Amino acid sequence: MKILVIGGTRFLGYHIARKLIEKGHDVVLFNRGLSSHDLGPHVKLIRGDRYDYQAFVEKMRGKKFEVVVDVIAYRAEDSLAAIKAFQTSVGHFFHISTAAVYIVTRDYPSPLKEEDFDRELYPRPKKNSGWWEYGYQKRKCEEVLRGAHRKQDFPVTMLRLPIVMGEKDYTLRAYSYFIRLQDSKPLILPDGGMNAFTHVYQGDIAKTIASNLLNRSSFGQAYNLAQEEIVALKDFVLKAAEILKKKVEIVDIPSKVLENIAIGTSFSPFSMRRPFILQTQKAKEELNFSSTPFNVWLRKTVDWFVKDYKGDPPKNYRLREKELEIIRKFKKAIKSIH
Repeated sequence: MKILVIGGTRFLGYHIARKLIEKGHDVVLFNRGLSSHDLGPHVKLIRGDRYDYQAFVEKMRGKKFEVVVDVIAYRAEDSLAAIKAFQTSVGHFFHISTAAVYIVTRDYPSPLKEEDFDRELYPRPKKNSGWWEYGYQKRKCEEVLRGAHRKQDFPVTMLRLPIVMGEKDYTLRAYSYFIRLQDSKPLILPDGGMNAFTHVYQGDIAKTIASNLLNRSSFGQAYNLAQEEIVALKDFVLKAAEILKKKVEIVDIPSKVLENIAIGTSFSPFSMRRPFILQTQKAKEELNFSSTPFNVWLRKTVDWFVKDYKGDPPKNYRLREKELEIIRKFKKAIKSIH
């Protein structure tokens, strides 16, 4: 099949493109052409900015793809342009959505099912609203795509993802923990790292897309994709330490204390106040979804960062000395109480 991946050279899009190439498909990338790739000389590139909507639609004019995978739609306008570009020229359109569409709803439950999308929205916070804006705008993407499916039979499948893990992860969120484990110094876990989550491995997303091309029963539907195991942040850190063959001293400091002393919890990107767990039964039944075991994908991710990652440390690692000073003061304060 001839397949277009919008994005495709950095992390998730790269792995999706690679899987499709492995399956023998003719893959075309649309992106700005700023990042190199090792996907092979036969992969075609259409260079452009998908956020220049008029130019994007013009570049797609006259081009037909059996499948389009949109990895980088973040606002309703992005999806509206995609609908306009492909409404008569695509057999299946995959929209990469996010589980953040649930975070902006009031009192979201655990685990989360696809129908929890329809819960009442939480008001936009006055401060630190970036997370809210992201989830809200991704909801708007889904709404326009769902509307296009109802009104004009647009063949869209929406995949809601939690935090995506794996090799080539440029966000460096997992590396924020690995690099601290590697320096063998104490590690703060806000609230003891007891928050639970279900992340997802990049390979499982790519595999699911590759095995559901032109699956008409998925048109107009949204699916949660996530790992099978429910993992606490503390367990994630301890398993990573085991893989790295490092002993770790975990220091449990309440997140409210960290916020009051103006460091916050940005050095611990996986810290959340509430459990964030996705139910994947619908994807299992309708997409034949299955997940790579947690221990397997974590080892692959750790190994890649140790052996292959050549970039800078995460920006939050600049806080390391401040973290260690807080640990010293916290221990001293605890000792004085006893």
